[in-house]
Amino acid sequence: MAQGGVCLPTVAELAPFEPSPLLSENGEAQITFGRLEAGTATGAEVSDDVTIRYGNREIRGQRATIDSQARRIEIEGRVSYRDPAVSVFGADAIFDERNQSVYFSEAGFNVLARPARGTAREISISGTERTLDMSSVFFTTCPEGDRSWQLLASDIELDVDRGFGRARGVKLEFKGVPILYTPYFTFPIDDRRKSGFLAPNFAERDRTGFDVTIPYYLNIAPNFDATLEPRYMSRRGLQLNSELRYLLPRTEGQLEWSFLPNDDEAGIPRRRLNLQHETGFAQSWRIITGIEQVSDDAYFEDLGTSLSATSQIFLDRFVDLRYTAPSWSLRSLFQNYQTIDQTLAPASRPYRRVPQVLFEGRWHQGVATFDSTAELVNFDRDVGVTGWRFDTEQEVTLRFGHSGAYIAPAVALRQTNYLLDDVEPDSPSRTLPVASLDTGFTLERVAGRGERWIHTLEPRVLYVHIPFEEQSDLPVFDTILPDFNLVQLFRKYQYVGPDRISDTDQLSFGVTTRLIEQSTGIQRLAATVGQTRYLSTQSVSLPGLDPIDANASDYVAEMSIGLRDAWNLDVGYQWNSDTERTARVETRFEYRPSEDRLFGFAYRYRRNIIEQGDFSLVWPVAERWRLISRYSYSFLEKAPLEQFLGWEFDACCWRLRVVGRRFISRRTGESDTSIAVQFELKGFSQRVASPEELLDRGILGYRGTGANPR
Repeated sequence: MAQGGVCLPTVAELAPFEPSPLLSENGEAQITFGRLEAGTATGAEVSDDVTIRYGNREIRGQRATIDSQARRIEIEGRVSYRDPAVSVFGADAIFDERNQSVYFSEAGFNVLARPARGTAREISISGTERTLDMSSVFFTTCPEGDRSWQLLASDIELDVDRGFGRARGVKLEFKGVPILYTPYFTFPIDDRRKSGFLAPNFAERDRTGFDVTIPYYLNIAPNFDATLEPRYMSRRGLQLNSELRYLLPRTEGQLEWSFLPNDDEAGIPRRRLNLQHETGFAQSWRIITGIEQVSDDAYFEDLGTSLSATSQIFLDRFVDLRYTAPSWSLRSLFQNYQTIDQTLAPASRPYRRVPQVLFEGRWHQGVATFDSTAELVNFDRDVGVTGWRFDTEQEVTLRFGHSGAYIAPAVALRQTNYLLDDVEPDSPSRTLPVASLDTGFTLERVAGRGERWIHTLEPRVLYVHIPFEEQSDLPVFDTILPDFNLVQLFRKYQYVGPDRISDTDQLSFGVTTRLIEQSTGIQRLAATVGQTRYLSTQSVSLPGLDPIDANASDYVAEMSIGLRDAWNLDVGYQWNSDTERTARVETRFEYRPSEDRLFGFAYRYRRNIIEQGDFSLVWPVAERWRLISRYSYSFLEKAPLEQFLGWEFDACCWRLRVVGRRFISRRTGESDTSIAVQFELKGFSQRVASPEELLDRGILGYRGTGANPR
């Protein structure tokens, strides 16, 4: 029974069974007793703690009649049967030694793995396998004294070794109210995967109306499974969602497919396909495939259930063939995209790569390191410049280090050639030498009372020189200006992509400090601050952007604090020294004192581009009641982006969750409102998603720990 909100185990749980060492050498059953009351040539009557042991099974009773000729034993008076997985108890039992089976009448049982329990008019336990055949059965996973849900059946067979049960003539009751009648079904009795229905989802949504999904899980094989999800939407019709997962010795993948034959509101069929596949072969070869496609541009807006789904702009399709050797790798990629935001101008859509071939190698010899990269890409698109680009960089680095200090001068040659279609010049090129000097050192000291901490100070300086070369005749296929952060601070190139390489004469410097707990080696604090100084004016830039003419970059700083295991704080900050204004802020705080409690907030800001805040809470508010809440707000639009509030009641053997959600469902800014209900009978249906899984894609920077619901 349950007391004070704690689910107490059954007696069978408290005393796990250990196989007896008294098995006879020939494998036959062994009988022990305290007193012999009567004996004949064909049998005997015994009493006083009668025990029958065979293999890892044991039967105990007060009295027994042994028929040695029929090899049959009748046990009386508080009889119990036990093995490592199940226990049965009743007033009388019969043991058949020939097939090592046991028969009970008017008995109770416990399945220890779940745990689950019940009673039956008759119980037969097979001798070769742990299979229980029962008639007139009551079954539940609720603890003693609790019948919140119960299954009543004319016949049940529990296959303990395989982990599932079969029931016939079934009535399922919750709180005394019948909720299901069925002539036959199967159900899990332990944590092994088992084909069967998962917890259904009921919702009312603005765009779909009454929305119900009843998933069915198929355990096809140990390395294959599938989920079928019929979804009925009162405003749109019946949709079938499916997922197939497979795992082979060198292959794994997942296939998702959805089909709505006719959308009653849109008047068109709706489809979605998503394939993720990976195969390794011939030791060093690997092929990775990703294909996602929807039938129309409004698919996610009409049928999606979260902001992360409806905010997608492109769907990626690619085939990636890779070869990896100890010192080098070769990659061949074919890639294109489905654009589902038709407001995006054709000239702003990504290029197809048909193909991209990339070679990367690194070799060490003493203090010298040689890095070689080469990339050949054919860029194709319906509008704009198209053609081939070949880019290669060969770099030699000398690294000298001693006692935590290092200095690493490097020289490189960057060569880029184009072969363009229908433009002049049709074969522009660029050759640039690159020189750099990277140096730094690490200082350590013991700090704190009792020398608890190791405190480090780690300065670093990077000098880069790239001369000017005119590049205005080069196309821009995939080159962008990334956000300025600590990673970008110590990159040699201003842009990501080879279509533009900015001339520069710059000095980047930064300093990092860490606080490390000596006893555990855990880093509890890390903070870095840095800036780049430009020693000359730049001339090269991307189209539409001005070259850098400032003397210095913004200051950037990042800090991560986790002095206690329960909480963690990450802060990123960027400050413009010329305007004396903040350019970027990223903050994330998470407090998790236990697995069932979470408080977190996040804030993200980039001047004139984005300003968003996010608050999340998973917290017990009463005995077995838990609040699940999230609120995401855009300060620029002065409107919420996504919000939901949920209540969850988690009892010993059942769970109920009600969640109200409102989120932006269209790129035009329109929102959708839904109310969803999830209900689970533990041990009868598979579990619903954890609150952490609900929040995982929602919180800015949130790191979830939810397990796979299967």
